[in-house]
Amino acid sequence: MKVTINGKVSKEVLQTILNEQKDKTKIIDAFVKDNKVSNIYYKDAELEYETEMKGSAKRIEVEKRWVKTKR
Repeated sequence: MKVTINGKVSKEVLQTILNEQKDKTKIIDAFVKDNKVSNIYYKDAELEYETEMKGSAKRIEVEKRWVKTKR
């Protein structure tokens, strides 16, 4: 996560800004998980965030059965 803050800010203001950005990342992560998006890039004036869904390329083996039919 990359956060850019222009200007001089107090510790309290900085903590507030970082908590807001943390909330944004939680919303983005939930969206990625719920919609099974493989990766997403988000950028606004305060936050640049990129995430990738883990395990999205996992393959599942399925048993195949063939039934012979008479023609």
